[in-house]
Amino acid sequence: MSKSVKTFIAVAAMLALAAPAMADFKFSGEFRVQGHHQTVQDIGSNDARSFNIIQQRFRPKLDYRVNDLISLTYFAEVDTVWGESISLGRDGRTGADGYNVQTKNLYADLKIPQIDSNFRLGLQGLRDSFSGVVFFDDFAAANLSGKMPFNIDYQLFYSKWDTNAYAGRDRDGLRTEYKDTDFYGIDVSHRYGDFAKAGVAVYYLDNNSNFDINNIPAGGEGVNLDAEVWWAGLYGDYRFANLAFQGFALYQTGEVLVDAPNNTYADTRAWAATVKGSMIIPNGDVGLRYIYFSPDDSEQDLERFYLSQGNYEFTDENLMIFLVDKWVNNEGKNRRAITDAVESGYGLHAVVGSANLRNLPMNTYANLGAGAFFVAKKDPKGGDFGEMNRTLGYEVAARVGKVFADKFDVSLRGAYAFLGKFYDDVDVNNNDADDVYTVALMARVPF
Repeated sequence: MSKSVKTFIAVAAMLALAAPAMADFKFSGEFRVQGHHQTVQDIGSNDARSFNIIQQRFRPKLDYRVNDLISLTYFAEVDTVWGESISLGRDGRTGADGYNVQTKNLYADLKIPQIDSNFRLGLQGLRDSFSGVVFFDDFAAANLSGKMPFNIDYQLFYSKWDTNAYAGRDRDGLRTEYKDTDFYGIDVSHRYGDFAKAGVAVYYLDNNSNFDINNIPAGGEGVNLDAEVWWAGLYGDYRFANLAFQGFALYQTGEVLVDAPNNTYADTRAWAATVKGSMIIPNGDVGLRYIYFSPDDSEQDLERFYLSQGNYEFTDENLMIFLVDKWVNNEGKNRRAITDAVESGYGLHAVVGSANLRNLPMNTYANLGAGAFFVAKKDPKGGDFGEMNRTLGYEVAARVGKVFADKFDVSLRGAYAFLGKFYDDVDVNNNDADDVYTVALMARVPF
């Protein structure tokens, strides 16, 4: 057992022994282990490649109520790959004495009853109001949220994504030149009783990293790509009896660095939209979603939706290959509809069906998903691969599980992708991209 896990167990035991004297503490979180097998067919590769991995994740969360108005939260994460040494963590190798505790969240909450608001300061999880297509991640941020008269909710936040990004140059001059990445947001919504909500959100990214579009290092475009971009959109949901409808329309505009040595920027413009209808049925719910991203139809500008900080879009659709698997750890993460179509300039049309079923025979449950994916335009001027067939492909996915002893959740999930002729056109070696699938067996204990 690693030293970090022993430490958290010891802390939890001390807190339990100290109750009720320490009743202001709350200890919660989750532990999960999953074995994962996957085959992947990369664009342009000769053959599908596969990998097997066993990963575990421990997320302990400790909340402390200082008084009626102030609370503190520490949320940690310990990721371990069985049998593997990663960086300094030496996570799952024999001996298992790695130092691999990561701080996921660390923040203070201050209630402001005079204005019915809450101020959260520190490392925290933030998600946009557009299914994560702009950002869904943990950030260092100052976040003010609350309620106003006439059933209005609001959120104002500032987040620091990076400081003194140095664009591959030597680090001797750190903190002598402003190269920070800052992110700002405002979100205002109106509630119409208990059945409807409509809102508007505006986000602004100011990235001064000096990385251009052709030389982005690993780690995500949001932190690394030099850009000044605005997003503005409308969102809403409506509920009636056992029916629910939700959706959004989002516009992106700004400029992105395309040639750092010559300080050349290109304009960026793009649209994204979605609508989903859901229905409550006995023992569960079913839903149908349509997704659209506009193609890049400019040879000079960057008219594609290029940013998703965190890379967790549409995680509730129960898919694993074309859209993100919500249960994936660090390895085996797929989002092919975004990387292969949207970020390559072709845009996207997608129709996704989902179902979540509970209390099935033998007290099991099931999460089902199926989707059809097509590029929005087969020959956009800004497409990375030239003219393509419009069919990306189809996916079917399912997760079936059962809970033992109220908390021990064991599930098997898997997905198979029927890749379309888009990939045949990309593959200059004329190799068919067959047998793209993923399977994961997971045990999870929330506490």
